[in-house]
Amino acid sequence: MGNIRKRALFILLAAACALLVCGAAFLLAGCGGEEETPPPAPPDKESMSVVSPDGSLEVSFGMDGDGQLFYTVEKDGTAVVERSSLGFTIEEDDFGLLEMEDTQERTVSGSYQNITGKHSLVEYRCNETVATFKAWDFYLDITVRAYDDGYAFRYGIRGTDGGEGTFTVISENTEFALPESSAVWALPYTSSAPSRGNYFSYEGGYTRRSSANLADRYISMPVLYQAGDSDVYSLITESGLIGSGYYGSFLKEAEENEGTGILQTVHSPAGVADPDNTVAYPFESPWRVGITGDLKTVTESELVEKLYDDAEYWKPDDYDTLTEEEQAVYDYDWVEPGVTAWNWLVHTSIGGTSQTDYDMQREYVDLAAEMGWKYTILDGGWNAGLNVVEFRQFVEYAHNKGVKVVVWCDAFSDFGGGVESLLRSKLETWKSYGIDGIKIDFFDGQNADNPTHQGEDIQTIEWYETIYRETARLQMVVNCHGSNKPTGERRIYPHVFTREGIYGNEMTNVDSTVTVNSMFIRGVVGPSDFTPVVKPLSVGLTMAHQMALAVLYECGSPSMADYAETYADADINAFYKSIPSARDDTVFLCGELDGYYCAAVKAGDEWFVAGINSILESEVSVDFSFLGDGTYSAELFTDAAGSTREVTRTEKTVDKSTVETLRLPKNGGFVYRLVKN
Repeated sequence: MGNIRKRALFILLAAACALLVCGAAFLLAGCGGEEETPPPAPPDKESMSVVSPDGSLEVSFGMDGDGQLFYTVEKDGTAVVERSSLGFTIEEDDFGLLEMEDTQERTVSGSYQNITGKHSLVEYRCNETVATFKAWDFYLDITVRAYDDGYAFRYGIRGTDGGEGTFTVISENTEFALPESSAVWALPYTSSAPSRGNYFSYEGGYTRRSSANLADRYISMPVLYQAGDSDVYSLITESGLIGSGYYGSFLKEAEENEGTGILQTVHSPAGVADPDNTVAYPFESPWRVGITGDLKTVTESELVEKLYDDAEYWKPDDYDTLTEEEQAVYDYDWVEPGVTAWNWLVHTSIGGTSQTDYDMQREYVDLAAEMGWKYTILDGGWNAGLNVVEFRQFVEYAHNKGVKVVVWCDAFSDFGGGVESLLRSKLETWKSYGIDGIKIDFFDGQNADNPTHQGEDIQTIEWYETIYRETARLQMVVNCHGSNKPTGERRIYPHVFTREGIYGNEMTNVDSTVTVNSMFIRGVVGPSDFTPVVKPLSVGLTMAHQMALAVLYECGSPSMADYAETYADADINAFYKSIPSARDDTVFLCGELDGYYCAAVKAGDEWFVAGINSILESEVSVDFSFLGDGTYSAELFTDAAGSTREVTRTEKTVDKSTVETLRLPKNGGFVYRLVKN
C-alpha cells in the first residue's frame, strides 16, 4: 500500500475514533448539562533520561501519549527547563506519527589542546543517548548529552532508504520552557537599519527582563537566565552551525505561548525564511546547548567547543594526494596567536586619516615590533587606488620587523556577492603581496542588498566555511568582523582567531552596563574582538576598566586600538607588552550580573587578574588561592582618584594566601599583572 493511501486510511480511522469518543462523551454528560472534568493526559509512550557523569544534571526526554516529543532538564534537583517540545515539522513527512525504532547509549570522553581559547588543555566527558524514531519515509534521530556543566541535543534527519535529497522545514519545534519567574539577560532583535528593512548585528547590550516579559520579541543567542528563585543559571546557545547546512537560529515565544517564558527555536527575523527552509539530507542539526550551573561554571565553560569531541582540524578532500610539504599546511603549525596593532579607530574613524597613509601604517608596525605584538591591521580603504609596488614595500618593511600584515575586506562586495572563484583569485593575489590574513566584514548583512546573503541564512553560513577553507589553503589567519556569534568552529578552523559579534569600542558610546554583562554571556561562547583602547572614548568607562578589558576578552589576536604614543607611557608599557593572546587557564573569581565581573587569566608563567564594575560603586574581594606555590611580584593598576582617564600603579608581593579588597568606582576597574619570583 502506498504512503498516500496509508495516510488516508490513518486519517479516516482517526476521524472515526474521534466521533466515537465525542459520542461517548455526550452520552456520559447526560441531560443535566454538567461539564465533566477532562480525562487525564495519557501516560508517556517513551521516556528515558541521561545523567551527567557527576550526577548533578539530568535530561529526561521521550514521547508523550499523544505522540509529541518532549524533554526536561534538572540541575541539582532544580528545574532548569520545564517540559518542552522537541522535533521538526516538515512538508515531506509526518513527524507527528513517529514510532520508537532504537536507542543507543555511550560515554564520550577525551581531551584536546587549544591554540587559542579559555584553557590550553580541555578535558571533556559526558553521557549520551541517541533515540531513533521512524516516520513514513524518514528517520528522526535525537542525540542528547549530559555534561557536568550543561546539556546539549541535536537532530538527525535521514531517509529510510538511505538516499540523499532535500526536505522543507515548516518549523523547528524545539522549545526552552523557562521556569516561572526566571530572570533573563538577553539581546533582543532590533533592525539595525529599519528604514531599509530587517537587518541585524550582534552589536548590542544584554539587558535584564522577566521570563514573563518576552512576548513579541525575537531573542538572539546566547541568552542567559536564572532558573526561578534558584542559584542555577543556564545559557542557551548553539554549536556546530558552520558545516551543518542549516541556518542560524533565534528564540521566540509562539503566539499561543505569549507571556509563558516558553521560547521556541526559530529562523532569524533578518533575511528570508523561504527558500532558506530547504535543507539537504542526511542532515545533522547544530547542537542546541544549555551551559548550566553557578556563574563560575557558566563563565568558565567551553561546552560550545567541547561538543566537537576529538575533531581533527580541517583537511581538503584531496589531502592524501598532496605532497608532504602541502600536507604540512593542515597541521596548522603556522597559526600564531598574537596581539594586533589597529589604527583605524583613532586615526581613520575619529581622525579621518586614510588607511593608505603609509607613514602612519609604518608607525604602527614600529609600535607592534617594539611591543612584541604579532600583527598590524590595514582596515577599510587600504586598497583604494592601490599602488602595488608601494604596498609591497610596506609589507616587506613590516615583515623585516617581524610583524605580520592583515587587511580588511567586505565579505560580499569584495567577492562578487559570494563567488568562490573570485574569492580564491583575490586571496591568492593578496597572498602574493605578502599579506598574512584578512579581517572580513559585514557577514551580518548591514550592507547586503541581496536578502539571501543576510546574517545567518544557509548561504551565508556556507560562505563562512568557504572562506575558512580558502584561507587555510593559503595559510592566512582570519578575523571575522560584522559577524554572528561564534558556534565553536575554531575547533575545526584554528586560524579563525576571533570575531566581532559584540558591542565593541568601535561604538564610541560603550558603557559599563554593556561590558559587564557581556562577560557573563557573549564572552562565554567564544572569542570577542572588542578592540580596547587605553584612554576611554566615552564617559561610561574608565582607563582601568579599558585596561582590564584587554585581559578579560578572550581572543587569539586582540586588537589594541589606541594612539601609538599612548603605549609608550612608562607606567603601562610593560603591561601592554605582556597582554595574553593565548592563555593556559581562565578562572572566574567573583561577580554578579548588572554589577561587576572579576577573573584571573594565566599565560605562561604570568597571571593577570582583572575586574570591571558597572554603574554602582562596588567592593571586590580578590582571593589569590588559585596561584601555585611561591611568591609573585605584582603591579596593580587602579583608577586614579577623581579621574576616568588616569590610573595609579602600585607594586606589591602576593602569594596564594593573599586576599585583597578593592573598592571600584562607578564604571571603574582594576588589573594585576603577576610575575613569579
